[in-house]
Amino acid sequence: MNGFKVMADSYRKAASEGQITQEQADKDCRIFDFLATCDQDDFCRLFDSSAFNEITKSYLRIAVKELTDEGTIDEEQAKAVRNRFSLLFDEKRANEVI
Repeated sequence: MNGFKVMADSYRKAASEGQITQEQADKDCRIFDFLATCDQDDFCRLFDSSAFNEITKSYLRIAVKELTDEGTIDEEQAKAVRNRFSLLFDEKRANEVI
């Protein structure tokens, strides 16, 4: 049993115990059940589909902003990191970077 299956089962249990709604459990279980069937190649294909690009880039923007706010990097360095990160999405496929 993999971690995604465990997560789906925990949502089913939470719904049966009334901790969350059945509707919420069904949505979460649908995703975790699907992910439980995927291998690494499937995950790479999902990532390459661009479904997660904006979420990933948003995490990077937050990290870079925090680093500039802390004084760890300056704005020029932050811009370079953001630009390089964006280029990598165009230049590399997920299976090339892992």
